[in-house]
Amino acid sequence: MAGGSTDLMTYLNYMSTWDTESDENINKLITEQRLFISLDNFDANKAIDDVFDVLIKSANEVKKETIAADSIQIAADAAAIASIWSFGLGMAVFASLEASEVIMKKDISSKSKALSDKLSTVDTDISSKIDGRVHQYVTQYKANNEMIALKATAGLNVTACRASIMQLMATVQKKSHKLDAETFRKYAASARLFLKSKEIEDVYDALDNLNFSEKTDEDINKVMAVLKNLKCTPEQLHMIQDFSLGIMFYKLNISTNRIKAQADAAGLPVEEVEGTAFEAMDAVGKFAASIVVIMSVVDMVFSVLNIVDVVKQCDKMCDELRTRIKESYKSYFEGIKEASQKYKHAVGLHPSAIVQSFEAHAVIRNFVPGAVAPSQLGLFSQPEAVQQEQIQVQIPEQEQEQEQAKPHGCCSIM
Repeated sequence: MAGGSTDLMTYLNYMSTWDTESDENINKLITEQRLFISLDNFDANKAIDDVFDVLIKSANEVKKETIAADSIQIAADAAAIASIWSFGLGMAVFASLEASEVIMKKDISSKSKALSDKLSTVDTDISSKIDGRVHQYVTQYKANNEMIALKATAGLNVTACRASIMQLMATVQKKSHKLDAETFRKYAASARLFLKSKEIEDVYDALDNLNFSEKTDEDINKVMAVLKNLKCTPEQLHMIQDFSLGIMFYKLNISTNRIKAQADAAGLPVEEVEGTAFEAMDAVGKFAASIVVIMSVVDMVFSVLNIVDVVKQCDKMCDELRTRIKESYKSYFEGIKEASQKYKHAVGLHPSAIVQSFEAHAVIRNFVPGAVAPSQLGLFSQPEAVQQEQIQVQIPEQEQEQEQAKPHGCCSIM
């Protein structure tokens, strides 16, 4: 088994682990996705430059004090390194110095701690300087990491897990025209059941044969015939067709025109071969690539920590902060902005509708824009009659009861 079948199996395996998950935990994922879609068009460069100006100044102070303090080498704090793996932002890496009991007696300890503190909050410092929605997204992203990772199957990292979740949510929204815990669970259960079906092998074989073929029109048509003739539930059909078409476009580099032409030739309904199936996977791919870019900061950090000569180590640290690490953060924020715009288009939501619904919710809740309680946003469960450009915010009954119990005029971010 190779190529597309591996991707499909990984996707279905991971998503099937959510079929009995609680409303509370699934709603946390939905909140993150809604915040991701809400990011809109922002400029992160000035915020990143401002934060890194402070970091570089602090790093230079550590450099001067380190050299003056008899060449004590900089080391990485274990918890700080772990923070990178758990997020992809948060580069608290030049944290403690070796032999800390000796360092505490020297003036350098205060300089090192100051840099460590700044590095440990760099992600939230940057996001809060950009705007409220970006900051809320970063905060929710970090809060969900442990839950997402705990469900990961062997060999699957958090980025791949999150990409699978984003892919499924796009399918749910496009096909069901709503996204809530019950519908999410229904699709997850469909993934588990399809993994046990006989027909899954036909799809695996079709994708693998296409992967190893010359990818002629005839080769593509064979996959379409398999997808057309699947005997399964609507949810399973939506998941398999969406993901398979996305693989053909995103992984096997087959043009959308050829995919659509062969789908038509095979008699696959046109509505199943909508452009948004390709756009969703493309957007999720760009999102995952952005995380990979920021994760490269880990390699940069270890390249600094492996230097034995403390003077060279400090020089390298300052250079990396000034150049590659700062640029990695710019690439990350630019990447998630582009991915957000593509993703919201793929699921059929107009950007202005997202902004309007956030602002409307801010008024309803007596919040200011940028301080929205994300877990209470109801962007995707509207009556069909509501126009896309004028999405009305709906508050679940349970949350209405919770809100009534709160003092009026309070402002909390959940």
